[in-house]
Amino acid sequence: MSPPVRTPRDGADLAGPPTSQRPRTTGSHLVGRAAELAVLDGAIEGALAGAPGVVEVVGEPGIGKTRLLGELGERAGQRGFVSLAGRSVEFDRAPYGAFVDALDDHLGTVDFRRLGHDGSSPGAFALLSTVFPALCDRFPTGPEPVTVERYWLHRAVRMLLETLSADGGLVLSLDDLQWTDDGTAELIDHLVRHPPRTPLLLALAYRPRQAPPRLAAALARAGTEGRLARVELGPLSPAEGAELCGARPDHWRFRRLYEASGGNPFYLEALTRSAGEEGLPDIPVAQAVPAGSVPVAGDLPRSVRAALLEELGGLSAAARVCAQAAAVLGDSFEAEMVAVVAQTGEAQALAALDEAAERDLVRQVGSTRQFRFRHPLVRAAVYQGAGAGWRIEAHTRAADGLALRGAPLTVQASHVQRSARVGDEHAVDLLVRAARQVMTIAPVTAAHWTQEALRLLGEQSRLRPELWLQQADALGMAGRLLESRDVLRTAATLLPAQARAQRARLTASRATMEWGLGRYKEATSLLLRELADHDGRPESESAALQMGVATVALRTADFPTAIVWGERALRSAATIGDPAQITAVRGLLAMAHTLTGDSARSTDYLDLVLEAVDETDDQQLAGQIDTLVTVGWTEMFLGRYDPALRHLGQGLDLSRRTGQSLMLADLFAASAYVLMWLGRLDEAETYAADALEAASLVGSNEPRSLAEAVNAAVSMWRGDFAGALKICEESLSQAGPEPTQYRSAILGMLGNALLLNGDPAGCVRRVIEAGGGPEMLAFEAPVRPLWLRLLTGAELARGDVAAAELWAGRAASAVSPDRPPGQLGFALLARAEVHLTREDAVAAEAACEAAAAFCAARMPLYEATARLTAGIALSVVDRQSEGLAQLERARALFTGCGATALSELADQEHHRTAARTPPPATGITPGI
Repeated sequence: MSPPVRTPRDGADLAGPPTSQRPRTTGSHLVGRAAELAVLDGAIEGALAGAPGVVEVVGEPGIGKTRLLGELGERAGQRGFVSLAGRSVEFDRAPYGAFVDALDDHLGTVDFRRLGHDGSSPGAFALLSTVFPALCDRFPTGPEPVTVERYWLHRAVRMLLETLSADGGLVLSLDDLQWTDDGTAELIDHLVRHPPRTPLLLALAYRPRQAPPRLAAALARAGTEGRLARVELGPLSPAEGAELCGARPDHWRFRRLYEASGGNPFYLEALTRSAGEEGLPDIPVAQAVPAGSVPVAGDLPRSVRAALLEELGGLSAAARVCAQAAAVLGDSFEAEMVAVVAQTGEAQALAALDEAAERDLVRQVGSTRQFRFRHPLVRAAVYQGAGAGWRIEAHTRAADGLALRGAPLTVQASHVQRSARVGDEHAVDLLVRAARQVMTIAPVTAAHWTQEALRLLGEQSRLRPELWLQQADALGMAGRLLESRDVLRTAATLLPAQARAQRARLTASRATMEWGLGRYKEATSLLLRELADHDGRPESESAALQMGVATVALRTADFPTAIVWGERALRSAATIGDPAQITAVRGLLAMAHTLTGDSARSTDYLDLVLEAVDETDDQQLAGQIDTLVTVGWTEMFLGRYDPALRHLGQGLDLSRRTGQSLMLADLFAASAYVLMWLGRLDEAETYAADALEAASLVGSNEPRSLAEAVNAAVSMWRGDFAGALKICEESLSQAGPEPTQYRSAILGMLGNALLLNGDPAGCVRRVIEAGGGPEMLAFEAPVRPLWLRLLTGAELARGDVAAAELWAGRAASAVSPDRPPGQLGFALLARAEVHLTREDAVAAEAACEAAAAFCAARMPLYEATARLTAGIALSVVDRQSEGLAQLERARALFTGCGATALSELADQEHHRTAARTPPPATGITPGI
């Protein structure tokens, strides 16, 4: 990571009046910024060398961020890069606006036959067409609303950028990100953490004090991890300011302008323009801009705003109106729409834009009919300079004109929300439909437009509770669970007493938000209160509420309570004859019985669920993704790894196609666990990272904790013990105090990491805490022997053989009566490790039996661990050749799984055994 670069004022003598020439434009030589340019050149070289490149350019309004990005594009172009630039717009909430602005025109010229050669799914381009208008005709999505989950969109955009940058490289510059929408901030976060594997340089410019929290957090994290270069632009020195303005550096009039501008190049140019044409403006000292100051958001210093408005004042009346119409439309605009908003002919609008271009207020984009303001602050001054009433009517004309031209609802919505009257039902309908179109790819925007629709309904909004629910759903999808819960609370007060079905569904949603926030008791109380109002009647709503209680119990590791309420829900669902609900409840019961260790009852329920799932088409199954999650976890715990991966993959595919994100982290995490147990660490690592990515979009500690647990587990098998410890500690610092199934997992992982980092006492303390006490009942029965074996190793590392023997005995007792091989393997391995301290033959026998059990369970990493122990144990009792064979097999298994560090450990043991040196202490391999 490059250190921040700041440009201080150099203390040169203030001097110089402005000359008659105009200030240098962005097309001329860049003044100053030598240190910043060195950072940019280094980033270009790094991208050419294959290093992921991200440059962060920050500074106050007008300080030169846009000009520096332009210079970056020019320099990269000289090295063979394609340079594309876009910006966020202050008055527009269109989803992914900066990316659309940068890429859409270019996509219209791309040969898509070449895009198909990178092995990407053809559906990825249809997915991208939901955001990029240039792709709509080539990859139509049909008349249905967009149902693309934003996780999949992020991956598709990354794939697109890899393709566009494959031949020669790409510089993608995104400006004015202080105004970006949440969708763009999330996408940038994804690209920074998962950079394309091609020569691509991502340049991001924004005002730091106005940066959206999501963007600021993502870039701060990337900076800490050394994955970006940061450039902080400061004011120009007086000498540089004089060069910019073409002024003599020894005149009092220039000093006055410089002091008023604070060395800000944009402000200095604006004041110089005004001084050059109208005489030096009267700038009171109190209105001068101190160096380094940042104006209030959306505002300009009065002196600068006055100077910009003087430029506008020099236009004819027709040109001024057209400039204001253009400001209503956006940073970039077409002459045809300017004519509509300005209520003039197109020829007159073009003539007016020519007049504005002569004064460098606007500039033509290439040889197209599109124009752009020379700077967003110019547009802001022009927009704010128009009367408020005129702007309302102008937005109305813009919305009507866009509607006549068939513009997307998402483009119309920005103007409708600024111009519609309260009670305008057409405007309400448009905003609601626009919100639904972007619900899954830009949920914050969807929530905002729904809120605007409710505002336009006025008192009538109380009669539209479904819109409150829509807003709550959008906020929930965006991970804003607190806001979603508050909206749901408001909606609950609007429902009439007789709307029992709606109230039950709303209560279930509120409970989901509560447990997502870690408020499990509150979630259960909500559900129980609503159930009390149903008088025990077996309605479909009762089944959903009862299943909600069971779900919360399952998530808090209260498995018996989950079974009791699951059985009640099953009876209610069976009474009303709802097949989907029956299948969902049976899936929950199958998992609950699995976690209590009753595999026979679990299998009975699971077989019925699988039969129903196999007979259900994808369209119907799309509403039952949570059932596929439950099935996948259950099959994993039962050791049915191939069916588990198949059903989890089916859930992932449905999530991608339908835009459902709530269970996405669970799907990825469960898949990662299965792959890890199968010893496919490369794939497990990918899925674990995907789980963390998906969890970051949900806004709940639960999925994030689960994702972090599996990431820590993979790190341990990779040999990164310190990294695993860091993951666990950071996760628990954000988790709530209530005991949950997921908190137990991350606490247990912390215990394992502590052992591997030399703290066996901490391991014992944390694992017992995670298990809810010495009986370990908070851990799922199928993996309880695993944790007990870990405690055995920790006590041995502490030198307490008696305590270790006690834990090993409990591990043997925790094996289910049907003696599944995975559970049996952990118990046998714990026994072997205890006997190894006594150097007796039992250790080798037990370790070999454990290896055979793990082999039967298809758990090669644990098989390798057992064979490593067996090799050591055999060497202790002078069975050298057998021990070497076991160590050789352990090394091969670890290597095949991608556990390089453990493979090296097995190799070291092999050399030690061959040299007949004493064995090391136990507890050297991961327990999970």
